[in-house]
Amino acid sequence: MGGDNGPAEVIRGVKLVLRDIAPEDRLILVGNMKLLQMLARKAGIEAHPQVEYRDAEGVILMDDKPMQAIKSKKAASMLVAMDMLKANEADAMFSSGNTKVLVAAGTLKLRPMPGADRPALASIMPHKNGHFILMDVGANPESTPEQLMHNAVMGTVYAQSALGIAKPRLGLLTVGTEEGKGGERINKAHSLLKKLEGEINYVGPVEGFDMFAGDLDVAIVDGFTGNILLKSTEAMFKMLVGMVREKLSYNPFYWGAGLALFPILQSLKNHLKADENGGAPLLGLNALVIKAHGSCNRHAVRGALRLGRTALSRQMSERLREALARANATIASPAQNPPTPAPPPAATETLATPKEGGPLP
Repeated sequence: MGGDNGPAEVIRGVKLVLRDIAPEDRLILVGNMKLLQMLARKAGIEAHPQVEYRDAEGVILMDDKPMQAIKSKKAASMLVAMDMLKANEADAMFSSGNTKVLVAAGTLKLRPMPGADRPALASIMPHKNGHFILMDVGANPESTPEQLMHNAVMGTVYAQSALGIAKPRLGLLTVGTEEGKGGERINKAHSLLKKLEGEINYVGPVEGFDMFAGDLDVAIVDGFTGNILLKSTEAMFKMLVGMVREKLSYNPFYWGAGLALFPILQSLKNHLKADENGGAPLLGLNALVIKAHGSCNRHAVRGALRLGRTALSRQMSERLREALARANATIASPAQNPPTPAPPPAATETLATPKEGGPLP
């Protein structure tokens, strides 16, 4: 109920995804039941056997503060749906509402899964040869090195589940590929990730342009930077599309050339648009929560619901728990083969005194 476009666009997305899901799947619309049923009737799905309803009178607004909303709006659609998830009345939850409230409610009601300090949002982004996972894109603005390490493990599992990549290539986003750049937090995260050889396929620190070259499958960053990067990239794409349309309509010659290039332009548009993968799972909670932009359209809703269905079918939550347990055990354990100390010099051997500034013997 709390998205920018209201429940009507969500219901249109539900109508689209009904073509994709299995006959035994159920979609439960949570919100003002009279309004939802009216909108579903207009969409032609009110009596659909796979659509159910749960009444919830309240609405979380985009400017609501997390703790205040959780305490005072217990009947809001987002919180009612979260309670259903906690009570195992649903297997996954979708929302295009207030991100801060969603993250806070998920953390308090569902709790982080063992081994994860905080949940993180993972978004599927386009690159030259396909797609990659960008994580975190807004759940946790200030991540510790340990949380970045957890995100790397969870991002690897998500890439395997959503993109079907057996051994995803993972990079830590920073300001340079040389070790030592990026500050203390990035350097410590880099050290932790290097210890996880065998658990993740860590390629090292990467820069912004590396993400879109096709050489990465997962890019790890804190939620503050990730959210800015996500929205800036999407805005850039919309600007380019608008500029191309303007140029094509300005000159008849360009319009003719555009018609000739239409298959190529359409293919590029389909590859770059975010609607097909319109949701970001809130990874690290004890149940699956899918978040979409507040301004998402019906196609993005469909894409988000399909992503959630895929994650459920591939037992992603169970695999996340197992991967986090292995990674944390690896970090906590001492080195397998500690270096052997050098033997003391022989009794007859003397150590030379180096000249000032010279190398030690």
